[in-house]
Amino acid sequence: MHVCRLAAYSLAFLAVTLLHLSPPPVLAAPLQSLPISSGTTTSSYYAAASAAAKVFNKKSAVYGVRLATVASAGSVANIDAVAEGRAAFGIAETELLKRAMQGVRPWEGKAREGLRAVLGLYPATVTIVAAVDSGVKRVSDLKGKRLSIGAPGSIDNTYAGALLQMSGLNPGEVFTSEHSTALAPELLQKGDIDAYLCIVGHPNLTVLEASAGKRKVLLVPLGEELIRQVTGNNPLLVPVLIPMRFYPNVQATGSVPSLGIRTLLFTNSDQPDDNVYHVVREILGNLDLFRRQHPILQDLTPEQAARVNVIPLHPGAARYFKESGLIP
Repeated sequence: MHVCRLAAYSLAFLAVTLLHLSPPPVLAAPLQSLPISSGTTTSSYYAAASAAAKVFNKKSAVYGVRLATVASAGSVANIDAVAEGRAAFGIAETELLKRAMQGVRPWEGKAREGLRAVLGLYPATVTIVAAVDSGVKRVSDLKGKRLSIGAPGSIDNTYAGALLQMSGLNPGEVFTSEHSTALAPELLQKGDIDAYLCIVGHPNLTVLEASAGKRKVLLVPLGEELIRQVTGNNPLLVPVLIPMRFYPNVQATGSVPSLGIRTLLFTNSDQPDDNVYHVVREILGNLDLFRRQHPILQDLTPEQAARVNVIPLHPGAARYFKESGLIP
């Protein structure tokens, strides 16, 4: 009996000794975070970036990296963040990416030559939301009205002046303010502005918010001649119709004619090929799941995703597109 008890004590002592002598368990290395600079939290950019992160991060442990959606002021801010290494990826319109590569306003003297395309996304549409009681039914009716044109650094702000001038309105004839699109619906409902301009994918949360209050709103159509003029001079712009089925509380029927600009997921030439390849492979390899994340993505096809020749294609993305037969 004593012998058995002594043996048990000896085994217990040996186990404790071995436990203290064993090396500590190896902890898994933390995943590297790859930020996607997107837009305000109510924007279609933020929704698209979040969709990409959700799909990719299912495999983050396999690749050792994860995508993280980061809110921003919009396209200009995204381009600068990626070019300066503060973000791994960004979302922006093709027209602004082209300007940045060429060093055209607002990038005079600091061309962003390292930008590289990753994946084509959805068209962003010029959208003007106006209060019905403001009397604004056409763009020309904005004369003498209060119009929010988006925060500095956003695509809205960048194009608003040119769009108003092409519509026959001279500088100073419209009282513009630079409020974020995320704040515009509240300002419209409070009566602080008469209308706001944004360039977004549809359906869009800001339009839904603007139409949910007591002050009735409508979407202002762009003139047919303006659309022909702009799209005839710029192949990056296309005529689009804003589908009103998403906005039951907006006072309009049918579709609203406007302009669309395709958006891209992009990166910098310094981003490792494998990271970009894996991002594209996971998104296009799970395209149905990606499209289900938000209605703005529901019409995206592999062919559209590979149509990104406005700026140079990143080698990692090119590798996947070639393997899939999407590009020669």
